[in-house]
This record gives sequence, structure tokens and C-alpha cells, in this order.
Amino acid sequence: MDGVLTDFNGACEQIELNMMTWYRCDKDRFWKRVTDAGVGFWSDMSWMPGGRELYAHLNASNLPLSVLSALPFPERRDALANARAGKIEWLRRELGEAYAKKAILCQRTEKALHSGPTRVLIDDNFKNISEWEDAGGIGVLHKNTDRTIRNLSRIIETETKF
Repeated sequence: MDGVLTDFNGACEQIELNMMTWYRCDKDRFWKRVTDAGVGFWSDMSWMPGGRELYAHLNASNLPLSVLSALPFPERRDALANARAGKIEWLRRELGEAYAKKAILCQRTEKALHSGPTRVLIDDNFKNISEWEDAGGIGVLHKNTDRTIRNLSRIIETETKF
């Protein structure tokens, strides 16, 4: 979701310029600002450039789809609660109730638990892709929409030849 459909970095930069540098050097400060922004930080997040096009392409594929998205770690209790509520609200408004109901929201480290031989993960984090593939799934590292759609087309073509 974040970095593929929604613009997490852009939302952070709306709170304060250069906020993403805090994630690397002062996580407590980073998460305090995100938590203080409330549920709206997550629910009002903008689409990523190309996010709507990617969603439309996936939705038109008639493949079974669901959103798998990471939440803040449990020790960031308020941030986690805000993220869960806000992401569900965003999904409900932007993609519809069906996507909100079947969304899988978990810790980043738990994403690979949902992997499997016919499951494809589109993610902007190389570590998530690597763990997903190690667990038997197919990973697509998202850098931009055109690249992701090309990679998905190759995967679908390959998988349907069996």
C-alpha cells in the first residue's frame, strides 16, 4: 500500500520538510510526529503517482486481489492504532468496502507469512520482496507503474503457460 498505492513519503513531508531523514536517525521523533498527525495522516494520504493506473490495471486483470500493508510495530501503540484505522478508511473510500474487509494489515516482518507459490507481492521494499520470494512467492519490486505492469504481464504470461 505505502509507496505503491499511497504516497507515504509525501505525507511525511507534508508534516515537515525532510521528515523522512528522521526515520533513519531519530525514529522516536519521526513516530511522535506521525502519531500526533492522527488517523488522518493515514486516511488522507495521497495516491502515489501511477497508483491509480496500477490499481486499474490490477483490477481489470480479474485475478484475486487483496492489499497487504505493514503497520508500525506494537511498541508504537498509538501509531499502530491510527495506522490500522486510517488505512482501512483509505481503502474503504478509495477502493471500496470489499478491499477494506479483506485487507491484511500486519507487521513488516510478517508479510512473508502470507506468501505462497501462486501469490504475488508488489512492494517498494527490497527486503520484503526477498523474504516473500524466500517463502515461495513471486515478488515484484515496485519502482514505477510502467515497470511493475510490464513485470506483472510477464509473470501472468509465464504462469498461464503451465
